[in-house]
Amino acid sequence: MVFKIVLHLLLVLLPLIFVSFNSNNSCSNYLSYLFISFSSDCYHNPDVNDNITNIIQRHTNSLETHQVQTEDGYILNLFRIRRENPRGVIFFQHGVIDDARCWVNQYNDSVAFLFWRAGYDVWLGNNRGNLYAKKHVTWKPSDGEFWNYSLLEVGYYDLDASVEYIKTTTSDGKIIYVGLSMGATTGLIYASMRPAKSFESLQIMISIAPCTHFMYATDSIVKYIAPLSDIMQRYNKYTGIYSFARNDGLPLKFFRLFHQFFPFKKYLVYLLSVCFGWTPDEMDPNYANLMVSHYGSETSIKIIVHFYQMYCQHRFQAYDYGEVKNMEVYGSKRPFLFPLKKIKLPVYMVYSDSDIFSYYKDNEVVYNDLPEEVTMYGKLVVKGLNHVDYLYGKHRNQRLFNKILRLLDSL
Repeated sequence: MVFKIVLHLLLVLLPLIFVSFNSNNSCSNYLSYLFISFSSDCYHNPDVNDNITNIIQRHTNSLETHQVQTEDGYILNLFRIRRENPRGVIFFQHGVIDDARCWVNQYNDSVAFLFWRAGYDVWLGNNRGNLYAKKHVTWKPSDGEFWNYSLLEVGYYDLDASVEYIKTTTSDGKIIYVGLSMGATTGLIYASMRPAKSFESLQIMISIAPCTHFMYATDSIVKYIAPLSDIMQRYNKYTGIYSFARNDGLPLKFFRLFHQFFPFKKYLVYLLSVCFGWTPDEMDPNYANLMVSHYGSETSIKIIVHFYQMYCQHRFQAYDYGEVKNMEVYGSKRPFLFPLKKIKLPVYMVYSDSDIFSYYKDNEVVYNDLPEEVTMYGKLVVKGLNHVDYLYGKHRNQRLFNKILRLLDSL
C-alpha cells in the first residue's frame, strides 16, 4: 500500500521536477509542452516572468520611464521606446485587468516592437490602479477612495493627462492613438467628452474592439462574471475589498503556478475561446507561458460594474448611481450617454467577426453613431480573431497590425 502511494506521488511529482529544473519555457506547438524538458520544439524565452523594463531594453535597447499626474491626483507611469526622427508618435492603451506589458509580451513579434521597428516613437500607457499606476497625491491603494473610479474617469482624466504629456514631451505634432478593448472604450469616452482638445492633440484614433453597450453580445462573459462584482461593490464597505486582479494576489499566483506545471497548455485556449470567441486553432502556442506570466493588473470593482451596467441597459453611458444620486451627480435620473456625435478627430474602428466580447454588430452601431466626417478612413472588419487573438493570434499581424501600418503610411 505504501509502495503504491509513493509510486503515485512520484508519477505526479516527476513532471513537476522536470519542469522546475528545465530552462525551456516556450514551445512552438502545444503538443511539445508535454515534453518541454527535451523537445527540440521548445526553447528558453527570457521574457517569461521578466519585468517590462528588462523586456524593452532587451529587444530595443531604448527605454524611458515617465510619470504624469492627472487632474484628480493619480500618478501614472508611461513607458517610451524612443525613436530618433520618427515617422510619428504612437500611443498604445491596454485593456481591462491589464497594463502596458500586453504590448511587449509577444517576444520578438511584440506589437510595440513591430511599430518601433517601423520607425515610430512608441509610448505605452497605464490606467490608474494597475501595476504601474498605484500612486495618488492623497490616497494610498489601501484606501477605498483610491478605487472610486469608473470608465468615465479613466477616459476623461487618465487619457487626457497622458496624451497632453506625450504631446508636450515630443513636440512632434499630433499623436496616433491605439486603444484595445477597454483602451478603445475609454478612448471613445475621451474623444467624445473632450472633443476640441482630442482633435488638437490626436491625428487619428484607432479603436480596436471597444466594449460599449453590449446590445448584441448577449452571451458575453460580462453576463456571468460582472454580477459578482456588483455584489462585491455593495458590501465593500464591510469587506474592505474595492479592487481585484492584484498582480501579486493569491488567485493570480495560483493560476500562474497551475499553468506552469500543468502540461496540457491548450486547456487555456479552449477556455478563452468559450469566453471570447471560438478560434481554438488561432492562438500562437509560443505565447502560452509568456502571456500567463504577465497577465493580471489590478483595477477597481467599479470599472467592472460599469461594464455590467452597460451590458444590462444596452447603453454606452456614464456610471449609474441610481436615480437619487444620478440627480445629484448628473442632474438627471439616468446617466448620460457618451456623446459620440461630438467627436471631431478621425476614428478608425477595428473589430472581428469572431469576437463575442466586442461583438461586431455592437461595433457597427457605434460606427454608424459616429459623425460621417470622422469615419473618413473607413473601418477594418478582421476575420477569424477573437478578443484575445488581437494580441496572441498567429495571424494578428497579417490581418490587423500590418494593415494598420499601411493605413498610417497613407495618412
